[in-house]
Amino acid sequence: MFDFNRLLNALSARAGTTAQFQRMLEWKLLRGSHEFPGPDGGTCVNEAAVVATGYPYRAIYRAKDLPASFSRPIAMFALCLNDTLGDELRQELLMPFVTRLAGSADASKIEMMRAELMLKRTVAEILAPALARSGYLEIAQRCRSLRTPTELVAIARCLRGCDGSALHRPLKSALDHAADAGRHWLSGLPNEVVFCTFSAIRDIASLEGDRLVERVYRQAAAILDAAIAIGKQADATGMDVVAKRMTAAKQTSSEAAHRGEVLAA
Repeated sequence: MFDFNRLLNALSARAGTTAQFQRMLEWKLLRGSHEFPGPDGGTCVNEAAVVATGYPYRAIYRAKDLPASFSRPIAMFALCLNDTLGDELRQELLMPFVTRLAGSADASKIEMMRAELMLKRTVAEILAPALARSGYLEIAQRCRSLRTPTELVAIARCLRGCDGSALHRPLKSALDHAADAGRHWLSGLPNEVVFCTFSAIRDIASLEGDRLVERVYRQAAAILDAAIAIGKQADATGMDVVAKRMTAAKQTSSEAAHRGEVLAA
């Protein structure tokens, strides 16, 4: 059985490696897409991954902008996390994925398995505890014991039928998003499953407040880690090679910006 706590511990144990990696690359992850890297990097995680794997730099506005070797559901989840996290947490949680995204594309069956894992783990590990804390113990248990994603449609309907005066709007919205993800799972649409899944995570984070919101996103990063572990993995590349690629991208960008300034003058 999948050990979620082991993944959380493993992700935390990478903190030293992440810090070393960051110091070597001197690359800062930012929210949104970017036409060119800045002097300190300054791109989203997917754009950084494009450079790290040796592709020419490109701005990434959506998952389909990535090279074909990137898993679309994985890239979608990473993109959503990138644009939601605060600066420090983004740097800590997403830097370990910079060298793991390229080469992850796999057969449709594998991509659906990844999307299903992200949905089920989100429902069991993030949505169910929030439901339990709000007093919906029976509905929370149904989420934890979920067999197929399509069951989420009936679970969401059950929550909507509860006493509206006590119902947290973000909680209802989160379960509705999860139900939509279940419908997309049935239709075989992994990217849509992932997008709706992350929408549910964002709703729960807005409900939790400062005390628990960081834990929600740490759990989300652990779920991404688990999904990447399924199927094809990125080719191993030495850190020194990756550092050279990313340094060259920053230099090329700076030179291009300088040439633009000279022409403008």
